[in-house]
Amino acid sequence: MTPDLMTPARGDIESALASEHPLDALSAEMKRLLTEGWTRDALLALLEEFRERLRVQHREADEDVVLEVMDFLAGWASPGATI
Repeated sequence: MTPDLMTPARGDIESALASEHPLDALSAEMKRLLTEGWTRDALLALLEEFRERLRVQHREADEDVVLEVMDFLAGWASPGATI
């Protein structure tokens, strides 16, 4: 994906993190983006950039959720949890 197309996904990540079940919501969002043609590498880069912002904002709980979803995308999870 091109950088200008990545902007809408940032708002979707914020919405997922603000939901009642952020881990499930962010995982579902990543699955949706994969079906739209995003590559795993592009999603990991997007999440890494987002994670850095969360760190600066001292949003540790949200950063933990993003890190866990990054593990799911990278395959560092049980087979049932991978994306």
